[in-house]
Amino acid sequence: MTGGVARGAGGSRPGLHPAFRILLLVALAAMLFRYSLPAMLIVLAVLLAAAAASGVLPRVAAAIRRIRWLLLSIAVIYLLVAPEPASGGWMPAWPDVVLALKRAGILVVLVAAVELLRLRTPAPEMAAGLVQLLRPLRRLGVDVHRFSRRLALTLEAVPATAEMVAETAGGRRIRRGLAGWGDAAADLVSRIESGARRLPGDASLPDPGRPGGRDWLQLAAGLAAIFALGVV
Repeated sequence: MTGGVARGAGGSRPGLHPAFRILLLVALAAMLFRYSLPAMLIVLAVLLAAAAASGVLPRVAAAIRRIRWLLLSIAVIYLLVAPEPASGGWMPAWPDVVLALKRAGILVVLVAAVELLRLRTPAPEMAAGLVQLLRPLRRLGVDVHRFSRRLALTLEAVPATAEMVAETAGGRRIRRGLAGWGDAAADLVSRIESGARRLPGDASLPDPGRPGGRDWLQLAAGLAAIFALGVV
């Protein structure tokens, strides 16, 4: 069955249904801007605890560490550039500090959630979950299977590419001058191409099965917690 969904493997699927994992991530992303700082800390603690229980905490922490310069730029913008000059001196006002922490917290929580989803959900299963969620778009002529595979593989490939970039920058001394940087870039491209992973064009996606009663209960509990934190 070219580009289809392989049947028969859904009954033994461990954990929450892949489509529901994606739904919880989307709901969290939609609600994050309404969260207070304590609510964000609660969500981040839950995500880190789940990563530790799954044995992937170091990789989630590494993903957060890779955005440290972006977090610093957010702090500079919201504390030194964007706010109005305070009448009491150069120190930013407390509301500006809270706003900077919230904006940085949104990014940290999203990165942690996406990385946890990526590590806990293999690319084929993620693509199968996306197929189920996007199935109504087939009436508009959208090739749901191809789009889902490419999106899932993109989520899989981007962090791996970032790790290669970090290893290339930190694991070797780059000679000065344009030639040295050119050699380093060529080596990096070669590594990315040799290590590229993709699904074959005629691959069949696994069938996660229909969501069971436990999946629906976990989804309801997750959504309730996500929306409840919006009023904390």
